[in-house]
Amino acid sequence: MKVRGEGFADLYRLEKLAQKDPGRALQEACREFEALFLQILLRGMERTVLRSGLFPEGLEMRIYRDLYYEQLARDLSGRGLGIARLLYRDLSQKMGLKPASHSAEKGGRR
Repeated sequence: MKVRGEGFADLYRLEKLAQKDPGRALQEACREFEALFLQILLRGMERTVLRSGLFPEGLEMRIYRDLYYEQLARDLSGRGLGIARLLYRDLSQKMGLKPASHSAEKGGRR
């Protein structure tokens, strides 16, 4: 059973890629995991910031901040902090995939 919705488009694209090229799909999944991890980390750090209440914060500001953290996390994961590379190395060994070249494993966006 497939779940319908626009939010699952990337998941279906990744699923199709996995059927054609499992190694490439694993690399993308590892990068997405790193981006998600960084996004959660950034949001958690943001919650520790004390707000004075001088400037009221509306829904618009929270949405903008969430979008900013999402994009920042994607950009940081594209440069590679190493989480995606380590995950890929470990999971590709367990899946029995041929190791990727160092440049492909490093992680930048194409």
